[in-house]
Amino acid sequence: MVTVATLIFCLGALLVGGAGIFALINLGDRRAVRTLSRVRPSPIGARALSSGGRVAVEGVTECGPGGLLAGPVSGEECVWFRIRLVREPSRADDGGHDLLMDTMSPGRPTVADATGRMAIDPRLINRPDLAGSAAVAETVLIHRRSAPRSLAPVVPQDLIDDLGRSETLRLTETRLPRGLEVFALGRLTPDGLAPNRAGLSVFGTSRHADVLAARREDIALGGKLVVGSAVLGLVLAGASAAVLSLLE
Repeated sequence: MVTVATLIFCLGALLVGGAGIFALINLGDRRAVRTLSRVRPSPIGARALSSGGRVAVEGVTECGPGGLLAGPVSGEECVWFRIRLVREPSRADDGGHDLLMDTMSPGRPTVADATGRMAIDPRLINRPDLAGSAAVAETVLIHRRSAPRSLAPVVPQDLIDDLGRSETLRLTETRLPRGLEVFALGRLTPDGLAPNRAGLSVFGTSRHADVLAARREDIALGGKLVVGSAVLGLVLAGASAAVLSLLE
């Protein structure tokens, strides 16, 4: 009986601790909502954007100075791409991996609307919006000596020839398609829109209104989890503590 009561007390304490974690997550969601409510999309050509600082825009992805590109791995048209080549051991417990290649297309893509266009810092591109809708597409090729794949010409042949019997080459192309409707929130710099130094940064395919609505739903759910976990944890901990005191 003492063991059961002790376990229930521990469970109650864990639930109370979990309520604290949910509260911290909920606090972050509330900060995101405040940012999204305060920084609303403006026309790219608007004077307000020329002053710098945190801004939000909605538009479509367009080419940068380099023009329309083609992904080296997929051959798909895009306005930006990144290529990563990783050599992995045969088992996860062998630890780590070797990054053999990490390169991006030259120049910067842009986001355009009817009033103008704005360059996008590539560091902002791989940040999915708060509704979870990433703007990028990926193509992944996995090559093993036992299961060879034809890799893109961008991969030097000597890296393929040096591959061990139990090793794997993982080639990943991440690309930003052209003409994709996106919502972006970041810090305006002389070189374009970059991630914020602190706080919320967004680049994804959901509209501003959808992102804001999704975050508000998360706040409502988080609030219920905080209250439910706290109340249930206190009830279990209090009841088990009372039983333990009677058994002493």
